[in-house]
Amino acid sequence: MTDGGAELPDRTTGPRPRDGITDPAAEGALLLVGQLADCVLAVRPVTDARGELSDFVIDHVNAGFTDPAPAGRAPWDLVGQRLRVMFPGGLGEILFATAKGVLDTAAPLHVPGLLTGVPGQDEPGALRPADLRAAPFADRVVLTWRRVRGGSGEGYPSRLTDYRTRRALAQTRDLLANSEQRAAEQHELADRLQRAIMPSTGHRSVGSSGVDIAVRYRPAVAGSLVAGDWYDIMELPGRDLLFVVGDMAGHGIDAVTGMVAARNALRGLAVTGASPSELISHLNVGMCNYTEGHTGTVICCRYSPGSRVLRWARAGHLPPVLVRDGVAGALTLPDGLLLGMDPDARYQEVIVQLRFGDTLLLYTDGLIERRAASISDALAEFAAAAVPAGPDADATATRILAQASADTGDDACLVAVQIG
Repeated sequence: MTDGGAELPDRTTGPRPRDGITDPAAEGALLLVGQLADCVLAVRPVTDARGELSDFVIDHVNAGFTDPAPAGRAPWDLVGQRLRVMFPGGLGEILFATAKGVLDTAAPLHVPGLLTGVPGQDEPGALRPADLRAAPFADRVVLTWRRVRGGSGEGYPSRLTDYRTRRALAQTRDLLANSEQRAAEQHELADRLQRAIMPSTGHRSVGSSGVDIAVRYRPAVAGSLVAGDWYDIMELPGRDLLFVVGDMAGHGIDAVTGMVAARNALRGLAVTGASPSELISHLNVGMCNYTEGHTGTVICCRYSPGSRVLRWARAGHLPPVLVRDGVAGALTLPDGLLLGMDPDARYQEVIVQLRFGDTLLLYTDGLIERRAASISDALAEFAAAAVPAGPDADATATRILAQASADTGDDACLVAVQIG
């Protein structure tokens, strides 16, 4: 690598520390900065119980710390540690204050020349930090500086270091901007695909079956990735009805393409007249053998209007909630492993005799999950919120969605079926 014809030293030699940053674009940007600056830290803020900034956690260090690593630690041991702990004394406070200044102003900062107040930096042969720079980096702060040998004047010329740092930060910003643009484009594509494939939501009655159905789909909150939630309602040959709700693991394009494959496969299988447990078993075999690592949950119900008999099975999905005579409760769960995990998995089927006026609720976990509550508590709260059932399925679905207290930022869907 050259700079105006001069060969630049390679800063990637020696053991490369592990880092806590997994985004390829971000990691590539930090590696680039590591080639152009002596010492590089990427840190993210840590707040105390009152929400105030208390320190920064080190997410990335470069090979410049191999000689020497602070506090006698190997450089890769710094990842995950606190900034002020690993750099005690004056240097830690200077780094903390500089990073905090970047957070406060959302702008790069530069502390030119040698840093003052660093114990031991005047000793012969000591490594003295100089030209400290800091800049925003996604939700982190990147700190860079050059090293100057104490008492020898040895080090990189300030002008060259300034140029390298400016160029590295500019290229880092470009990489991050491109990464963010690609993520936004993927999100928009996944969102459009999901909306195009999913049936329309709303309220309808199904023929002369006496069944009143309302469907609600709630996209993830602003800024969240599109997920793989899906649902389907089919009238089968012979007038039986099929209700399906599923949730593919993950977010974005992969989750949506997995959802499309699962929904279309189940639709094709349903016309064979297979029972819910057979449908899920066939779908699981297909996902295990013919998809690229997709997993997910699904619940499949077949309802016969003439007898009001419901047959249902599930693969890793939360149980339906039945509202009857002013009381709501989750149906007993049959065995059923997550889709895409084991091609030999077997799925139990449950038969429930429904009654006139019953309301059956099928949903995805994005409707009920809360970070501070167990899934059993969240399910109990959801069942309590379903009472009393509304005059029709539409009123029930509208009220439940309005009262939903989920806070995970995930997509959610709800199918309310009122038996007539």
